[in-house]
Amino acid sequence: MYNLLIYASGICGKKIYIYTRMHTRATLQLKMSNLPRELIVDILSRLPVKSLCRFKCVSKPWRTLISHPDFVKTHLHRAQFKRLILASNDSLYSIDHETSFENDVVAVALDYFPLDQNHQSYPIEMIGSCNGLLCLKPQPNTFFVFNPATHESARIPDAPTPYGFDHAILAHGFGYAPSIDDYKLVKAVNAPLVAVFSLKTSAWKLVEGFHYKKPTELWEGPLPCGTHLNGALHWVFKLCGGNECVIAAFDLETDTFRDMPVPAISVSGFSTGFLKGCLCLMDRDFGLRRRDIWVMKEYGVGKSWTKILVVDPCYVVKPLCLWKNSKILMAIDRNENELVLCNPKDGTCKNFEVVGISFRFYADTYVESLVSPKFSAIV
Repeated sequence: MYNLLIYASGICGKKIYIYTRMHTRATLQLKMSNLPRELIVDILSRLPVKSLCRFKCVSKPWRTLISHPDFVKTHLHRAQFKRLILASNDSLYSIDHETSFENDVVAVALDYFPLDQNHQSYPIEMIGSCNGLLCLKPQPNTFFVFNPATHESARIPDAPTPYGFDHAILAHGFGYAPSIDDYKLVKAVNAPLVAVFSLKTSAWKLVEGFHYKKPTELWEGPLPCGTHLNGALHWVFKLCGGNECVIAAFDLETDTFRDMPVPAISVSGFSTGFLKGCLCLMDRDFGLRRRDIWVMKEYGVGKSWTKILVVDPCYVVKPLCLWKNSKILMAIDRNENELVLCNPKDGTCKNFEVVGISFRFYADTYVESLVSPKFSAIV
């Protein structure tokens, strides 16, 4: 039995409502079968993922339609159901995008999470979020791709281990190359090699051309995860054999690096982020008494760097997104379960404790989608 309320507009200037109450599967299928296919696609592509997952059970034609790669892309293009996602020691948590951030924020644990951490001390590290897919590292050298909306997950096989290939990860990232319709995990280990996993081919390959090192030897562990933008992953490294910081952009289509300039001199490098379609940086030098956020207004053009905010006090933060299209939401990079909301007009900041999480967390944004982590099986 199904309750269904669907609304669509913009088809030949008409508004169409379809309402069924306690209809059988056959009745629902009959009602919808009288509509043109284009209208059915338009209606269904506007619905939440949870509803579409249920509607796959209506009939084989509906399941085929909703699972088709073209429909998945159409739905993703129209996706409006955005979330803030937090990864902690034991699970994943979400915060609704309508949260006002007037008081402390309540995070809700996902009702389905395939990785049982049993409250282990190792945190679930979030490598990246792209088109509704999360790349997670629940244990050292173990990677999963997970869609929180559909509950699908897939474990990425272990990377190749040629002679001299160090497993101490320098940096990693996860992103999408639209030109070749492929999702990739990148592990930068030791110069001159990086390991690249393709969800499309379900295989690793080693790529040369990695001629970088950490911004400072005082930095323990991997660098912050690469920021995905314009089909590339971005980190801030120093060039091997020198002390100059650069943005290393790894093109996910060609599997090649190119360098872009940073806006200022930095001792410890920058954390990277993404704000309203632009690459942004924040200095990670713990000795500074203030921190500037820089935004690259024109991608790849060094002269387009613009300073938009000065943050004081001096803790290091990771820019996440523009919240309500006005203030900058950031995660604090320290052993705290807090978020910070900054006003770019006057540089003032307000901290918010995240209620419901007792451990430090990794934070990112994601959009609900139908994209499957078992990508190679459907493309």
